[in-house]
Order: sequence, then C-alpha cells, then structure tokens
Amino acid sequence: AYKVVGVFQDEGGDNEERLIYTPYTTTQLIEKNTDKVDQIIVGFKPEIGYAGAMAFEKSLGTFIREKKYISPSDPNGIFIRNVADQLKQNQQFATVLQIIVSFFSIGTLIAGIIGISNIMVFVVKERTKELGIRKALGATPRQVINTILFESIFITTLSGFIGMVVGISILTALGETLEDYFIKNPYVDTGVAIGATIVLIIFGGIAGYIPAKKAADIKPIIALRDE
Repeated sequence: AYKVVGVFQDEGGDNEERLIYTPYTTTQLIEKNTDKVDQIIVGFKPEIGYAGAMAFEKSLGTFIREKKYISPSDPNGIFIRNVADQLKQNQQFATVLQIIVSFFSIGTLIAGIIGISNIMVFVVKERTKELGIRKALGATPRQVINTILFESIFITTLSGFIGMVVGISILTALGETLEDYFIKNPYVDTGVAIGATIVLIIFGGIAGYIPAKKAADIKPIIALRDE
C-alpha cells in the first residue's frame, strides 16, 4: 500500500498530474528487488546557466553510457531530455515575438500620430475664428500652442488609457487559459503602464505640434474674415 505524502498540481501543458512519484527503494520492493530504471529526473541549480546545463547533459550521458556499456554510436541507447535547451528555445521564440510586437506597436503609434494630427488640423480649421478672437483679445502664440497641445495630448492619453484598460481586461479574462501555454499569472507591470502613459503624452505632443504651430500663426484680421 502507498502512503500519499503530497499532491502535485499541474501548472503547465505537460499533464504531470497523471504521474505518480515513488521512492526508488519502494519501487524495488514492489518490483521484487529489480534494478531496472526507466527514467531518472535530475535537477541542477539555475546559476550554472545554459552552457553549464548543456555541459552537464554531455557529462551525464557519457557517465551513464560507460556504466551501462552503451555504445557512444547508439542513438537509441539512452535519451536525455534537457529542459534548459527547451527553455532557451522558448526564450528565443519569445524574443522574436517581442520584436514583431514592437514593430507593429511602433507602426501603430506612427499611424496614431498621423491620425490625431489630421484631427487636430481639422479642429484648428474649424476654430479659426475662435482662435483669431482670442489673439485679438491678447492671447499670445504660446498660449494658443499650449491650448492645442493640451487637447491633442488629452485625446491621445484618453484613447490610449481606454485601450490599455481593455487590453488588461482581456488579459485577465484569458489568464487561466494561458496557463496551458506555460504563461502563468499574466499581468501588466505598473512600470510598463507608467511608461506607456509617458509615451502617449510625448506622442500626443508630437501629433499636435504642427497644428498648434499653424494655429499660433493665424492672423486675427484674417481669422475674423474666415467663414
């Protein structure tokens, strides 16, 4: 009979909860003192890094082949599954994916700048008379520029914030589903959110600068004649 000392909960996609781990001596008793071993799981410290893990795999394979008289030319004599190698491949895939996402993100930002800039150009044109009256009443070009820039930054930041909230909500909703793909507890770091907000403010200012400059150059007498 077995005594259960712990229950393993699967947190990935390998379905480890289907396995039962027993002490080697207990297995020997059940299998009538046999020395047959189908699988050995060996752990190593993460500090040794990828190169150390690969060197350990090589030395371990050589040791087992010598002990069990397995020919070095026999590819089926022993199989070693190195998780470090799989981890490196996953990291490389994540890096490539990050580059692709960054590329599309930059493209989206550029498209957003162009779109908001066009909107602000239209806004300035529609408010030509209003801006002319302000300048006639003593508003300085700097004050006009600040007004348009504020509106541009406000629109950009508000739109980006709404998109961020929607994205975080979707990520939270898909959290449990993503665990099957080795992504545990997905979240958006506070630093990333703050950085994204700063980027939105900067790009909002860039998008609104040209329309703001045009608004500042409006001559009051011409603006008042505008229909």
